[in-house]
Amino acid sequence: MNLTVHNQYESESKTSTVILFLSFSVLSSCICKIIFSKFLKNKIPLPFTVAVLLLGFLIDIIATQVNSINNNFLHGELQLSQINPHLMYYIFLPLLIFDSSFNGHFHVIKQQLIPAILLAGPGVLISTGIIAVCGIYIFSYNWSWLTGLMFGSILSATDPIAVVALLHDSGASKSLASLIDSESLLNDGSAFVIFIIFHDIIVNGNHSARKILVDIVKYSIGGPVFGLICGIISVFILNRINNELEIEITFTFGLAYLIFYVSDVELGVSAVLTLVTMGLYMSKYKYCISSNVQPAMASAWRIATYFINILIFTVTGIILARSFIGTATNISAKDFGFSIILYIMIHIGRIVTIVILYPLIKCSGVCLSWKDCIVLIWSGLRGSMSLILVLIVSLDTKIDIITRHRFLFHISMIVLLTLIINGTSSKYLVRILGLHHGTKESEIVLLQALEHVRRQTSWKLLKMKEDEKFTDVDWRNLNEYLPDKLLEELDEENSTNYHRQLSTTTTTTTAANDTSFIYNQQSFHRDIPELPTSSNLIVPIIDIVYSSDNRHEENIRNELIIRFLTAMSIDYEKQWYLGMIRRKTLNILIKSVEQAKQKCSLGLHWKLILENFRLTFFLQYLIHFDYFHLINQWTNQLFFNHIFQTIELTLSFHAAKTRLDNIRLQFPELCNLNERIMSEVCEEVKMYQLNAMYILLDLKQSYRLCWIIQMTRRCAQMLLKYESITIIQLYETGILAENEYSHILELIEKKLFNLEYGNIQMFGNRKKILEKPLDLLSYFQELSLIEKLQWEIRLKSGHRWFQPGTNLLEKNQRVTCAYWIIRGIVQCQDKTMTTYYKCGDIIGIDALFNDKSLAYDTYHANSGLVETYLIDSVILHDLLSDEKLSRLIYDEIAVHTMMNHFRKSINLTHSQFKMLLNEKSKFYKKKSDLFIELQLNQRVFLLSGTINRYLNNKQQITYNSIDLILIDSPTIYKLNPSSIIYTWTYDDERYYLNLKKSQIHCLTNDNKDMNSTEPFYPLYSGDSIEFTPRRHSSSITRPIENINNLQFIPTEIDANDEHDIPKEFSSFMK
Repeated sequence: MNLTVHNQYESESKTSTVILFLSFSVLSSCICKIIFSKFLKNKIPLPFTVAVLLLGFLIDIIATQVNSINNNFLHGELQLSQINPHLMYYIFLPLLIFDSSFNGHFHVIKQQLIPAILLAGPGVLISTGIIAVCGIYIFSYNWSWLTGLMFGSILSATDPIAVVALLHDSGASKSLASLIDSESLLNDGSAFVIFIIFHDIIVNGNHSARKILVDIVKYSIGGPVFGLICGIISVFILNRINNELEIEITFTFGLAYLIFYVSDVELGVSAVLTLVTMGLYMSKYKYCISSNVQPAMASAWRIATYFINILIFTVTGIILARSFIGTATNISAKDFGFSIILYIMIHIGRIVTIVILYPLIKCSGVCLSWKDCIVLIWSGLRGSMSLILVLIVSLDTKIDIITRHRFLFHISMIVLLTLIINGTSSKYLVRILGLHHGTKESEIVLLQALEHVRRQTSWKLLKMKEDEKFTDVDWRNLNEYLPDKLLEELDEENSTNYHRQLSTTTTTTTAANDTSFIYNQQSFHRDIPELPTSSNLIVPIIDIVYSSDNRHEENIRNELIIRFLTAMSIDYEKQWYLGMIRRKTLNILIKSVEQAKQKCSLGLHWKLILENFRLTFFLQYLIHFDYFHLINQWTNQLFFNHIFQTIELTLSFHAAKTRLDNIRLQFPELCNLNERIMSEVCEEVKMYQLNAMYILLDLKQSYRLCWIIQMTRRCAQMLLKYESITIIQLYETGILAENEYSHILELIEKKLFNLEYGNIQMFGNRKKILEKPLDLLSYFQELSLIEKLQWEIRLKSGHRWFQPGTNLLEKNQRVTCAYWIIRGIVQCQDKTMTTYYKCGDIIGIDALFNDKSLAYDTYHANSGLVETYLIDSVILHDLLSDEKLSRLIYDEIAVHTMMNHFRKSINLTHSQFKMLLNEKSKFYKKKSDLFIELQLNQRVFLLSGTINRYLNNKQQITYNSIDLILIDSPTIYKLNPSSIIYTWTYDDERYYLNLKKSQIHCLTNDNKDMNSTEPFYPLYSGDSIEFTPRRHSSSITRPIENINNLQFIPTEIDANDEHDIPKEFSSFMK
């Protein structure tokens, strides 16, 4: 009994020694990292993961030479070297795969998805075949084709972690790094599928084509389908959790392991492809993670993957060393030569793959330069996946031992060679190819940013020297802390020459003006120097030599657009953080920004937002299917939610202008890039902001209840944010205890979360339904309820919805019906101006009234949904026959006719002339034998019929319909039974011409007052709780000590203390 207990204790003690060895390995790896970065200044081009692998390799080599049975450290190393590969597979892979997909940049990966699938699908098959040919015909092992293909499948799984990290850190092409990373994710899954198929054939002897086909479909399709289902469920669950730090982080970790196990063991599908698909879907909807949890989530995953990478590469190094020693009896010197040949053949296979697939990759829209192709070829490192697969083979006793040893030796050699040679030389290769810098234009922007830092520091330094509190400062010692020193260190680390470029420009500028720049060392002494005056101090501005090449200007434009779009995405995240928008809206905005950044197009961003204004096919069907009351209620709710989201999207886009304005204010150096291009880009931004404002004005008028709910929600969010800040202030001053402070903040957070998913209770339990169309049209306000109902039934059959961008009428089209706008904006643009028609306007009514006329121009739904009534000739006749409506309809006909035929004669806009007719004109309708006397400078507009003019000699002139007569002397006119005319004076025209257009709500591009894009809706102002834009796991994330202890930062980027900046420093900011 005692012996059994003793043996059990001794066995557990030996097993626990693994912890000792792993702890030592982790600490040793951290020390290596410190030595490389702090002492060697990263001069040794050895990726960290490769260094860890070599460390584990050397430890095992030393351990095998030391014969110490009772050494716990060595026993732990021995235990780890004998680790079951399936254990590595289930412990290490889930986290690494899920992290790469979940914390990846989905919208960038999406752009590279087709090339990645090509490389991970056909590319893996090509690579597998070439390696199989090498193993069968070059190696003298007499391997069968099945054995060779299994061998090739193991070596087809790439692990380019070192190269991807290098590309990210160097600022090289993000698309190239994303392509390599995406390929690695997918080809791990495809290589594993091929390996399982051939391994099963070799071990079980099942060669049937049906079995192979079923396995291919099960692994390649079953995995992604299951992953997509899991992703949808996970996003749904996480969207319902609010700021639960421990729950959300633990959920993602547990989810990765659970789904990996279920897909691999229970369902028998590809666990790798399952996790990749689920992770990518969750990355697409990354804001399912609460705003306060996102920084901590990124940090947690970054630490976890860092720790896992240390463990896996340490174990890899140990296994490599053991494989060389363990296979020594079956390995000869010839096999080393075969490994070198195999290493070369792998790269030849990679070249063949790229050459074959390049045309298809190019057709997918991804353009790879020859430099990118070289990096893509060289990035085919082999790592943990290949080792795990070969270890599975090495433990399978159904395969003969010599083949297993050869597999283990050659694959271990390839892993070692690719990690050491490719991983170490990648840094040099990237530099030789010139990929360690960004584009020329991005460097120009960076130089302007660095110069901005110098200027700001210069101004702060001058302020310090003026301040008596800094009298005792030793200014000479500040050289080490000035931007110049930082630039030198930056140049030394990245092999750049930014400091030299800035210094050269500075020296040239200051020499030309005979001044000494503030960084001159002679100016740093203990006494306060005499400050230069504004008349003799010149702040150097980087002189950019502009190229006449149009391509260079286009690249500058693209750089500016990308930075503006980045600023907008940050602003969208800020709005979400402040509760102004919901997660669903944020996902739409970020998706459109990322796609626009890929194309360098501000217009695409706005266009993609407009796409979300469109009604879905399902909702369109429900709108027309209005036979059941229950379905109608559901339709109204869905449509109400759609309009609510439309308002939210437009508000978010329009509100982002504040950040863009502040960019120009605080970073005026952007204008130095190219002032013309900068102005053009800013004008383009302003144009889209104006369009957004027009849409908001229409939404405010057309969907009044929906607008009120949106404004109420925004106001509630603001109040809760103000309350939370007040609570934090009370806590910081000690008025509130920590438990009281935390509890109150928790209650506020719950209310904020309820505002996102809950419903705002309307006063008096008012139902959330849209206003009836006739209630929006001012024409029917004077009618009784019965008359309204009659017209509603009469017009219902012609009720139409038009999607954004749809044409209502096309130029020169025969008009058989007009469109009475209920909601939305219709745009008509001619050579001189753009006119926007809104609620109450009737498009094409002039052509319909004058029968057999053609449309004057093209009218289309500009930027949102347009709701209309279709007006045919019969309905128009009924409208003109209704005494309560006829004058208003005639006015509408007159306005459109006048604008289309006589705009240059009166020089009024559509809305100005409409007001003139309504307020100042005299209207004559079918007055038989009526004589009217008109004075000098009066106007007569004949809309229909004829009129006779009598001269002094009693002769008469007859005028036909659609004519504008300018009275130059007192004249008498006789009206006929068909005459419809308007009269007004020239003074009336001048009055409305000079009237502020903001008073008449005109939407035209010539409207200067309306060109102001200032918000007319509530915006959050003041201090806010701490906000950090979301970063990827590979980025440096800010440490969070206590996520609930919220701190203050300014709400927006402001030009702080601008009034205190001396003129010599602020002159360039104007």
